[in-house]
Amino acid sequence: MKLTKHLTGVVIASTCLCAPALAQTRLTMWYHGAGNEVESRILNQIISDFNTSQSDWTVAIESFPEKSYNDSVAAAALAGNLPDILDVDGPVMPNWAWAGYLRPLPIDESEFADFLPGTKGVWDGKLYSVGLWDAAVALFARQSTLDELGLRTPTLDKPWSREEFMAALDAAKASGKFEFALDLGMNDQAEWYSYAFSPFLQSFGGDIVDRSTYKTAEGALNGEPAQAFGKWWQSLFSGGYAPGTSEDPADQQTGFIGGKFAFQ
Repeated sequence: MKLTKHLTGVVIASTCLCAPALAQTRLTMWYHGAGNEVESRILNQIISDFNTSQSDWTVAIESFPEKSYNDSVAAAALAGNLPDILDVDGPVMPNWAWAGYLRPLPIDESEFADFLPGTKGVWDGKLYSVGLWDAAVALFARQSTLDELGLRTPTLDKPWSREEFMAALDAAKASGKFEFALDLGMNDQAEWYSYAFSPFLQSFGGDIVDRSTYKTAEGALNGEPAQAFGKWWQSLFSGGYAPGTSEDPADQQTGFIGGKFAFQ
């Protein structure tokens, strides 16, 4: 089980929808969630509603497996065969905009002024995507597990410290009830890493980029705080707290529900 991380923005790739069509125009759209029944059902309903609401445009969707989607987009860009509309994950959007895969959305700012900041895909001062939802990273645990292990329930006002977090992992590991104390979803080796794990890095005082210029990672990603994070992160696997990159994807989806992990 993993939090939905997608900023599922519809972005203009090769066609600028700046003027109404004179006759019905077919637009192609690529989607990265083939096999995700919930997301697919929502997106297909939106497309169906749009197609039936007017007669100028019709959107035809093509779905791709998530793991191969980014490579498919990059290959299509090189070949000049991008679709009209791309579904894009939030962490990837700036790179695709920088690479020229996307064009800014010709939408008046007043149309999305009330949207949450996290749903707006902005790069270089221009809007390239709008998310269907915002997302957050959280740690799951059963209240019964916390009670059985004698752990304090963390809150937003008083979260766990690093010491408390490690004590919780130690308690779960020592209980012998779980295959691993913690599941981090390490078999998902795409943008999940930067999306999900940068809060840990930042809590140590490091970062993925120097935010004073956004032009280098020097000193942020390889400074002493980041190195301290790296040593601690490595200990989660060398110490047997969490499965590594060879984790079965099925365990990532259902392992917490089935009781294999104390925390996810």
